[in-house]
Amino acid sequence: MVSIFELVEEIKNDKIKNKNLIVCLEANNLRVVAMAMFKIIERNYCNKRIVDRLAQLGKLLKNNKFIGPWQFGHAAIATLSFLDNKDAKTMFNELFESLNETDKFLVENFIKSEPYKE
Repeated sequence: MVSIFELVEEIKNDKIKNKNLIVCLEANNLRVVAMAMFKIIERNYCNKRIVDRLAQLGKLLKNNKFIGPWQFGHAAIATLSFLDNKDAKTMFNELFESLNETDKFLVENFIKSEPYKE
């Protein structure tokens, strides 16, 4: 069994296998989850488990600071929008439509900021 620390090193060095990205996405460490989200976007890797996990994370809209004005949920919902996957797009639309105007504004601006690009 590979430790989360080893998986983080694999993400940093771009050596992580796609199947291990879901392990990172399900970690209890939000920093690890964020790294996995950015790698998932970079690779445009998506499956049902990833869509489901991002939808779960999309509920973290309070007391789960990400960066700047964004909460973790904003980043997770935005991640769905970046993926070229029908299920991801459908889930993004469902979650986005359920947001209040402030959260919609924050998700839209997160998408525009493209924070995953270096």
